[in-house]
Order: sequence, then C-alpha cells, then structure tokens
Amino acid sequence: MNIGDLTVKQLAELMDKMGDHTKAPASYGTSMLHDQPGGLFDVPGLEAEVISTHVHPQGIGSLLPALPSDNDDPRYAFILGWQKATGTQPVNPCDDAPKNFIKGGNLTAQFGRVAGQTNTIEVDQILHRSRSSSSNLRLMNAMMGMDTLASGEFPENPLDTVISAEMLGVGIGFERDLADMAWNGAIANNTAGGGYKEFPGLAAQITTGHVDADTNTAMPAADSTVLDFNYNLLDSTALDVVEYFTALEYHLSTLDRSTRLSNVQRAIVMRPEIWQYLTMVWPCRYNTNHCTTFFPGTTNPVVINDNNNILMRDTMRRSKQIEINGNTYPVVIDDGIFQSTNINDANVPAGHFASDVFFVPLVANGMPVCYWEFIDYRRVRTELAPMGTGASHIPIWTDGGRFLWTTEYVKWCLNMTAKIEPRLVLRTPHLAGRIDNLMVAPLLAQRDWNPDSPYWYDGGVSTRATTTSYAVWK
Repeated sequence: MNIGDLTVKQLAELMDKMGDHTKAPASYGTSMLHDQPGGLFDVPGLEAEVISTHVHPQGIGSLLPALPSDNDDPRYAFILGWQKATGTQPVNPCDDAPKNFIKGGNLTAQFGRVAGQTNTIEVDQILHRSRSSSSNLRLMNAMMGMDTLASGEFPENPLDTVISAEMLGVGIGFERDLADMAWNGAIANNTAGGGYKEFPGLAAQITTGHVDADTNTAMPAADSTVLDFNYNLLDSTALDVVEYFTALEYHLSTLDRSTRLSNVQRAIVMRPEIWQYLTMVWPCRYNTNHCTTFFPGTTNPVVINDNNNILMRDTMRRSKQIEINGNTYPVVIDDGIFQSTNINDANVPAGHFASDVFFVPLVANGMPVCYWEFIDYRRVRTELAPMGTGASHIPIWTDGGRFLWTTEYVKWCLNMTAKIEPRLVLRTPHLAGRIDNLMVAPLLAQRDWNPDSPYWYDGGVSTRATTTSYAVWK
C-alpha cells in the first residue's frame, strides 16, 4: 500500500489508528495581545521604545558546541590502566615471564526532553488593531541568548506580532529549563510516561562514583576530584580559598600531563555572588600564600600595596580571568548552578548563600570534551517521505533542527507546541573538579531569572480594559 495514494479521509483514519491524538486549543484566544483592543500596549500616546526588565540566565551553555546526534544509548570508552604484572621473572630464557592486563570501561549519556506550548491564538482577534495604540513599538534590549540550544530562530522582536511573542515565550521556557538542567538535571525527575525527561547535569557528572555503563563496575580512574569548603566564608581564616583553588588546579594540570592529554582548555565556572567575593579576597590571599610558612612570625612579612591589590581585583573582574599557579583560566559566570540558602539548607545562616565552583575541561588534544548533543529534527520529513501528501501533516523544525513544532487547530484558533531533546556530554570527568559549599554574605541578593526564586520580580498587567465607545445602535 502506498500511503501517498490514500484519500484524505483514509489518511485521517489511518493516522487516528496510529495514535495521532491531540488536545484541542481553547475555543477562544488566550494569547497576550499587543496593539489589539485590550492588548498590553493599547495605551494612547505610548512611546515606541520598550525596555525589558526580564532577567535571563547566563552561563556555560553558550560556550559549548552543539552537535546533532541520533545515538540513543552511546558508549564512551576509557582505558583505565594496566594491572600490576603477575608472575615471576624467568629462570631460563624460554620460561614464562610476568604479564599484565589492560582494564577499561565505558560511560554513557542520556537525552532529555522538554516541551513548551503557546497560549491559544485566535486569528480573528490578532488581526484587529486598536485606534489608540502604537504600531511601531521596538524592543530596546534582547530577551534571549544565553544558551546555544535555546536561541537562534526565535523572533528577535516579540513586539512584531502576537505569534512572535508566543513563540518567544516558549523559547524563554526552554532557556530557563536548560539553564537549570545543565547543572542540576536528574533522571529521578522524569515523568512516568516519558513526556518530560531530564538529562544528567554537570553536577551529576563532575563527581565521584563513576561506573562502567555495561557491568556497573566501579571506575575510580574516571572520577572527578571533589573538595569541600564546608560552608566556610570565602574570607574565612579556618580554610584558605587560595589553598583549595591552587591545590585543585595543580592536581588537574598534573593529571593532564601524566595522561598525555595535552592542550587541555579548562574553564572555572561559578555563580556571580562567588566571583564577586572571590575577586575581593584573591589578590591579598594569592600574593601572600604560604608566606607565613616560610617566614614564621606573628606578622606577615609581605606588605601589599593597596593600589596593586585593587588593580589586580579590578583586572580580574574586567577580564573574567583568574591566574592560578601561573596559569590563566577564563571564568564563566553561571547562575544556573544550585544555590543553598537558609530556606533549603540548614547549614546556611539567613543572609548567606552557598554554592559550588567547577573546573570544567572544554577541549583536550584539540577535541571538544564537553558539549551539547541534540536530536536533529531535520530528518523528520525524509524519514516520513513515503507518506506522500500525508507528510504535510508532519510538524516543522526550526533552529537548525533543534526544535520540533506542531500546530493544533480548532477552526480559527490554534496552539503551537515545540519540543527539544538535548543532553550534555562530558567525555573526561577525570579532568574535571569541584569545590563544594563555598559561602558568601552579600549586602544585596541578585535578581534571579528563576520564577521559583524569592529574588525573581515581575509585576504589571497582561491585558488592559478595552476602550468604551458610544453609538445610537448601542
């Protein structure tokens, strides 16, 4: 049977049997209107420039390459080492000699799945224009752009059309989901039916306890290096933050050389609150590290010129770089890293915040070792080409194949739904490290992009009352 030869009715019956069931849109428009009657910008005398106060995530996602992949259950092989030779040295020339065996193991990765949907768009409604509203509105600042996978073909100006704004709303939802999932993704959060899936975040990969993907055998040689600052403040005298950073950097850079993985490019990733305080502490502590050890006494023999101290601090902040053991590393500010507060962690006093710092390998031997992968939806139409004219019912892809969109109609009302299936792959967890539970006590907490945070703000309205008019026929 050639599917392309079916009548429209037969095709509909066949697709129904195949399970092509959809939830209908609402029977009236629920989307946010712009310059239509009752829309958000239906205000006489409104200036054209619109300024957004929307806080978007920032982080490592935009630095990582995004690669298409259809490998559902991959294996990443390791040579974990050679065992100690067994046996004795030969007595005679042709006797058996000691021998050893190579040991190896595999890691795996898992795709996530996130979906988003527009509000119901009523075509009749969005074609109307209010006589009092402005039609040349322009957005002054971008509202997206954190993540490689959550930007691109989403409309740059959501004020152009209602559909642009609704699509952007889906994109912002993806951006938020991926900013959090990149670090905190856990498969325990997956829904039973598979409609929502989280891929393991970097916090679950930069860790100890790695096992072979096929036998569950422990692979300590693949483990990351994890230190604990134990909820001490960055300027604590109990623990020295410079000592922790320099020890971890030296350990990892030595491992780079001893495993013959040359030219390892590594980024140090932390929340903005940690970076702000670290730059205040680092110049003084780094320039006097171990001075009292080599020159014991009641006072430190090294005196830092205040101007040089401030210059080093400001240079660090301006360049987003930190020098450790003579090596310079880029610093990535990422507010998707989980933050502990007195609300979610009994170890954190009120007004304090604790989070982890990650040493993330990006490239080794010229090959990306930390990167995005995504299901490439550009192949959808090719795979379903045998459907002939039925292929017109198939969803569309955007953003280089990263997003798959479908549209559901009830007469003149429609919903648009998109999904994305990404994962973050870390090929060299043994070259990664982390310092857990560093704490700061800022005077002001930063605004958050996460609507679940107490430091997220919005306000205002989504709709306005329509203009009242009078006529004899009313």
